[in-house]
Amino acid sequence: MSHARRSRAIWGATLVLALLFGSAARAEFEAQRPLFAKAEEALAQNRLDEADKLIEALRGYPLYPWLKAKRTALSLDDTASTEAIDRYPWTRQTEILRARWLEKLANAGDWAAFERYYRDTEQPALQCAHNLALLQSGRAAEAYAGAEKLWASGETRPALCERLFAAWRTGPGFDNGQIWKRLSLALLKNNGALAAQLEALLPPGERERAALLHQVHDHPRLVLACQHSERPDAVSARVFVHGIERLAAEEPLLAQAAWALNQPRFPLDAETRARLDRKLATNLATDRYDQATAYLLAVPPAHADAQTRAWRVRAALRQQDWVGVLEALSLMSQEEQSQAQWRYWHGRALEALGRGAEAADLYRQAAVERDFHGYLAADRLGQPYPLVDRPADVDASVTQRLLSSEALVAIAEWRALGRDGEARAEFAFTLRSLGQADQLAAAKLAQQWGWDALAISAAAKSGAWDDLSLRFPLAFKPAVMEQATLQGLNPALLYGLIRRESAFDPGAGSSVGARGLMQLMPATGEQLARRFNEKLPGGDALFEPERNLRYGSAYLRGLLDRFGHFALAAAGYNSGPNRVDRWLPVSAPMPADIWIETIPIAETRQYVSAIVAYAAAYQLRLGLPTARITSWLPDVRPGNGANAKPDRVAAVPVCESEKGTY
Repeated sequence: MSHARRSRAIWGATLVLALLFGSAARAEFEAQRPLFAKAEEALAQNRLDEADKLIEALRGYPLYPWLKAKRTALSLDDTASTEAIDRYPWTRQTEILRARWLEKLANAGDWAAFERYYRDTEQPALQCAHNLALLQSGRAAEAYAGAEKLWASGETRPALCERLFAAWRTGPGFDNGQIWKRLSLALLKNNGALAAQLEALLPPGERERAALLHQVHDHPRLVLACQHSERPDAVSARVFVHGIERLAAEEPLLAQAAWALNQPRFPLDAETRARLDRKLATNLATDRYDQATAYLLAVPPAHADAQTRAWRVRAALRQQDWVGVLEALSLMSQEEQSQAQWRYWHGRALEALGRGAEAADLYRQAAVERDFHGYLAADRLGQPYPLVDRPADVDASVTQRLLSSEALVAIAEWRALGRDGEARAEFAFTLRSLGQADQLAAAKLAQQWGWDALAISAAAKSGAWDDLSLRFPLAFKPAVMEQATLQGLNPALLYGLIRRESAFDPGAGSSVGARGLMQLMPATGEQLARRFNEKLPGGDALFEPERNLRYGSAYLRGLLDRFGHFALAAAGYNSGPNRVDRWLPVSAPMPADIWIETIPIAETRQYVSAIVAYAAAYQLRLGLPTARITSWLPDVRPGNGANAKPDRVAAVPVCESEKGTY
């Protein structure tokens, strides 16, 4: 945060506290802040006696509950833990305490207390402990069902899970097949330590055959040599399936041929056959093989899922086989067919086949939606987008009640301390428990405080769809407009990309290391710094809004120059330009709506669609002339033909065993 913005935030928070509590309370809070800093430092340095005295002196201070929960999390005293959890459920620090204390209870076997304070969580250790508690209370079937779900992962699980798994392995629903299943998942995650641990659980005879699974994993074409088929049993079937799945990632047509020829000869359960039928056919579609349509249609209806049905449509779209599109759409559920996305494509198919009146009816149904396909449908009809900017009204009493809550008073104090990160984290935690009316009030507060990402989130939960200032903020407008001008970018599209990347949170970071408003990777930042003849002082410099916007806009400009098409540039921004090269049409131009719909990676497909849809709203917000989104989406030109796919594979051997072909 810039010094000016930080100063404004501190002043604003101080004003809120003054209005809520008066000048006397404001003066008291100011006097307590040095004590809070000392208490926090004492906790960090484990000077607990000193910390206890300081915390006690801070009773009545807005951040006292935070300190109390943080202190209790160090000792995990049962009485203090229950008191903090019961009295201060509104602070994020209490949830951290709850998780640590529950783990202590689980390790001690205090299942009654554990269950009393357990809440649904994404933490595997606590999920496993919950299932252990169920087991202790005699609910073995539920516990073992939970164990099976947690077991089905290639990740190493916490120690509490190992206790659960040890109990489950003695139960009636566990067999060696579960070990092989998880061993395969561990190899797919490159988790060698877990793989070794699982192999040790196998009986000696099967343990030796695990070496073959490793070989097939590392060299998937070995599955064609049929080394796994010396014995026609469940183990050889698992090696075969693992090899086929690995081969499908590299050579999907070959994997499909090997599967079709040999899978009837293996003792496979119906669920495995269904999963592989789906996976292999879908892989052919995402890898743009012309044969995909036939294989997708061959997937039995009972084996097909939503992804299979969607890729049936996309495979036909890629070939512009409009009769095939209609056939694929007819195989979707009624719920799927009623979505704007598929109504649009139904209309496109009918229009291409000369059935304009029927197409127009479907377009009209789709065009009421404020999304990418709704806008595409509106463009086919030549009608305006259903966008209105209608600010939502908030009852002042709701805002006052929210501001007076312990959670918001604490957040205001974090802001007064200049601790924006803590304030945002606590605000995000608070949003989880608010009702719809309070969500709208919270969205307006977040907007006032410059927390656009949180305002967007709360606005969506409140249903304030017409409040475009909340949903599509014009944050950092001078800098964004400057870069749009310098780089020759459409500002609406640039704003749409930033909203999708970070929702205007300059401190946003991703799990893979992307940073800032335009989510730049450090390596990309280094390259762009050199282009600007600058030295990047460190990866954290990419969190600086001005620098991030300058570098990100230049990078986007480079992608536009490379591809000459915004949709391709956006796809390259998300998943890398080399992938986009592989996705180009082989020999003839392709309509951009079809190209976007058939992007193989779901995240990138949704990313490009969302940015274009956001840009439609940003035109209105920026007061720009309204352009049709299709004007930004000309046909996609073909590549150099290097990404053409083979139409056949060499002969695949039939696996044989000492008992003959099977």
